[in-house]
Amino acid sequence: MANIKYIGNDTKKLIRGKIHIKEGNQTGCGAIINDNPEDWVSTNEPVTCEKNGCK
Repeated sequence: MANIKYIGNDTKKLIRGKIHIKEGNQTGCGAIINDNPEDWVSTNEPVTCEKNGCK
C-alpha cells in the first residue's frame, strides 16, 4: 500500500514533506486529500507523520 506525501503549503495543519498513511480519500491522521489533491503525491517512502492514525 502506497503512502502519501504532503507537498502543499498549509503549515497550519500539516508540515510540508511529511509522509502519511493513505486511507481512501484521507490520511490516517484525518487530513482530507480530495480538498487539495494537487498538494499530495503518492510515495513508497516510510511514514514520517507523528500524529495518531499515521504513526
